Amino acid sequence: MTPLESATRILNEFRPDILVAPPSMLVMLAAERKSSRLHAFPTRVISVAEVLDPADEVQIADAFGAPVHQIYQCTEGLLAATCEKGSLHVLEDSVALQYEPVGGDATRVGPIVTDLRRRTQPIIRYRLNDILALEQSPCACGSGFQRIARIEGRQDDLLYFANAEGGMRPFFPDVLRRTVLLASESITDYEVIQERPGALRVHFAVGPKSALACVEESLRASVAEILRQYGCTASSVDVIEGLPARRPDEKRRRVRRTG
Repeated sequence: MTPLESATRILNEFRPDILVAPPSMLVMLAAERKSSRLHAFPTRVISVAEVLDPADEVQIADAFGAPVHQIYQCTEGLLAATCEKGSLHVLEDSVALQYEPVGGDATRVGPIVTDLRRRTQPIIRYRLNDILALEQSPCACGSGFQRIARIEGRQDDLLYFANAEGGMRPFFPDVLRRTVLLASESITDYEVIQERPGALRVHFAVGPKSALACVEESLRASVAEILRQYGCTASSVDVIEGLPARRPDEKRRRVRRTG
């Protein structure tokens, strides 16, 4: 909630070794670092509270010269943290997670949480609406704890489009993220919003001297192609330059369904 200018000044005075913030704030601080307004040199950067977009991770790591670790935590408990090798592991000595397939895709699951240590507020088989992609290969760190390949968002943010059979097919947030980012290298930020099944609104921002018409055309073509690959159609696709307003205390969700 601290304004960026004040946060930069405080960090310059404190010079922390560890920097913990939501990725939306880390991206802003990375820009401050690149512009030489931020002089802090943390040796560890940790992303919390929001989904860490791969493009943001690259930008943050490049600015600070340090890998971006994650902490996956919620009211229901501390669920996972990044190991020394960069893998996000479920903390199975503190929580037990069971996994349910999401949207008919066995590679994406929703966690059911049982906290093994909490005494004052028991959490027993509590279903979260998060979407996780699990990693099956072992980790180089030697831990046998389950690895999470990606935290993709919320099950509330599955998007739906009509298929050839007359039904509605779910699309995972990660599919839309990759669709937008691969559409044009000029895109610096984006938000994808679905207000009703079949409709899509894509907000985007671009760097200076980018050809807006070309980016809009590429976005429309990219969305049409991914829908075609899955045998689906959209009732409407609106492509809008500029991001929607967001409250300072509102978590960043780049792909979301509002209706």
